[in-house]
Amino acid sequence: MNTYKSINHEVKTLGNLYDFFSRTNNKYNIGVTKEEIDQSKDMGAGYFFKLFRRSFSKLTALNLVFLLCNFPIFFLLYGISGNLNTTVNTPTSPLFAQLYGIMQYEQNPLTAALNGVIGNSTELSVVSVASRILIYFGYALIITVGLSSVGMFYVLRNMVRSEYVSVWHDFFATIKKNLKQGIIIGILDSLIILLLGYDILIYGANTDNFLMSVFYFAVIIFSFIYFIMRYYIYTILVTFDLPIKKIYKNAFLLAVLGIKRNIIAILATVVVALISIYIFILLPTVGLLLVFIFSLSVVGFIGAYCTYPNIKRYMIDPYYEEHPEELPEESDEEPIFKDRG
Repeated sequence: MNTYKSINHEVKTLGNLYDFFSRTNNKYNIGVTKEEIDQSKDMGAGYFFKLFRRSFSKLTALNLVFLLCNFPIFFLLYGISGNLNTTVNTPTSPLFAQLYGIMQYEQNPLTAALNGVIGNSTELSVVSVASRILIYFGYALIITVGLSSVGMFYVLRNMVRSEYVSVWHDFFATIKKNLKQGIIIGILDSLIILLLGYDILIYGANTDNFLMSVFYFAVIIFSFIYFIMRYYIYTILVTFDLPIKKIYKNAFLLAVLGIKRNIIAILATVVVALISIYIFILLPTVGLLLVFIFSLSVVGFIGAYCTYPNIKRYMIDPYYEEHPEELPEESDEEPIFKDRG
């Protein structure tokens, strides 16, 4: 009897592993009830938790795949950690150079006393060649973040639409299909984030100046807008056949038009971030583990759930009203929308 249970458990485990990597992924128990279909049209808080519970295992898998694609971050973090840096002794006082020059020509009780005061030294960490190499490898994130976000938001969008998803296959198939736009938007996304972060630091350090304070708050406001735009940018990219310029334009318009759900997305994301930080402070190992298996995909899921109804309302539904002949019937393929001008 125990042998039978052991074999049954092994078969089930292998089946789950096959499901994860399979293109077809054994589509059993993937249907939804009529009640869930009605709830999905409203996309309210009640259906969010039901959908979240049903998608929990796939969100965990998605989080792991996303981190796998962004492995250069581990090179970057280890490179800037200082573990591979070299250390040198250096004086703590800027006057030591002058004193050292005097002591080369004359040494007396006065110079000896001064040397005891300003001649103290400390260890200084210097970035080593190995650290620089790891940091340079980490710069690949500029490419990988955009591509992995394309795959992630395709999977999240289908989860929100209550469609069947195969995390591994759908993730990488979408990246392959949108490779060019994914790379370009990923680079633009990274540069914009770096620029906004730099501006916040510079203007924040000079808030005593009125003009700098105005710029500082303007950058803060735009950062919030762009944070919301990112959800729309990648979802629009995997849903519509649009040029990059119009992807950003529509993302900005939806960030403004869908203000209600967008604010909810921001607040929910902040709550998840604060909980993760709090857990990390109390239990660093557990907090770090959450980032690896949970936190990133949950934040993305919240954003996709809050923003996709706005995309459907302002972009998808109007398109099908203008082109009813293109309204798709039951299909395994996602609809590709043409440029609406």
